Amino acid sequence: MSKKPPKLDPRVMRTRQMLRDALVELIHEQGYEKITVQDIAKRATLNRATFYLHYRDKLDLLEQSSQEILLDLVESMNLSYSREETFDIHSEQPHDNFVYLFEHISQNAKLYKVFLSEKNMPHFTSRMQEVLLDFISKGMYNMQPDDQRLTIPREIAERYFAAAFLGVIVWWLEKEMPYTSKYMATQLLRVAILGPYADNPFIK
Repeated sequence: MSKKPPKLDPRVMRTRQMLRDALVELIHEQGYEKITVQDIAKRATLNRATFYLHYRDKLDLLEQSSQEILLDLVESMNLSYSREETFDIHSEQPHDNFVYLFEHISQNAKLYKVFLSEKNMPHFTSRMQEVLLDFISKGMYNMQPDDQRLTIPREIAERYFAAAFLGVIVWWLEKEMPYTSKYMATQLLRVAILGPYADNPFIK
């Protein structure tokens, strides 16, 4: 994923946020294919000329919005793992990066819910899964860098967890986030490390 662009003037940021919010609302109401630049500008209480000062067309707005929110997600999780970090897997406190993941999604819930469910936007789901895969890959290596001490090949475990986490995130959003970010972070970390069973029925 590309680097975060230089910080913009607050007025530009505010205008772009208004256009992004309008885009999300209209996709939710009508679907991406049916909306026009005029619809977006009108919903944002701006004119078409202002829209074109910032974006080429609605696809450009969609692409930039997708990239910006995922870059923000990566930044919020602070993926700067170091091998010296220690984490107690039996602790009731989730790893900070897991909490940051769910807090960021919670703060941008409407956008994530729309972008992950819109049938004409599979690229966003793929990019989101790439972010999660990178996050999980770094986390697994931080906790256990030795492949010989894993029960299955690392690449299988990483992709399994990335797909599972994304599925849980989509469910959480669809259910209007019935659990807090911290609770979700705790449960996903627990099931990833310890599994769902208090006493594993498959091990005697």
